[in-house]
Amino acid sequence: MQAGLATVLVWGLGCVADVPRPITGRCLCGGVTYSVDAEPVWQGVCYCANCQRQTATAFSVIVGVPSKTLTVQGSTLASFQTASEGYQSTTERRFCSACGSPIFSTIESMPGVAFLKAGTIDDASWFEPTVEIWTRSAQPWAPHFENTMPYERTPG
Repeated sequence: MQAGLATVLVWGLGCVADVPRPITGRCLCGGVTYSVDAEPVWQGVCYCANCQRQTATAFSVIVGVPSKTLTVQGSTLASFQTASEGYQSTTERRFCSACGSPIFSTIESMPGVAFLKAGTIDDASWFEPTVEIWTRSAQPWAPHFENTMPYERTPG
């Protein structure tokens, strides 16, 4: 198991059962679709400044999956790279260039994991946040979730 995936598994335990397989999703216009044939390894919210900007709201709701199990289709998939907040790493943010929907991100310091934007999942009724990261960057008016493990930064 890769170091990045092992780290995510350690601080992201507590995923909800009954996750549909495969997990499927799409952007707003349907130009980008994806499928994941694996259980999530992490599910939570990120309050970092970059996620706030990308989502145009107070946080990003994300589901971590093994990246080797993610299949993405569509000619409008684009990416933008950002420096990760607070440490020496970069985040590759994938989105649909036609409608602007953020689809998923990968983080250089966490190889082997793709973080799906939960709003793009076709059936996310099973989703329940278990972790909150970058809480030190959260807006004072941002909601927090019950039964989550809060971290001021990214653990590890």
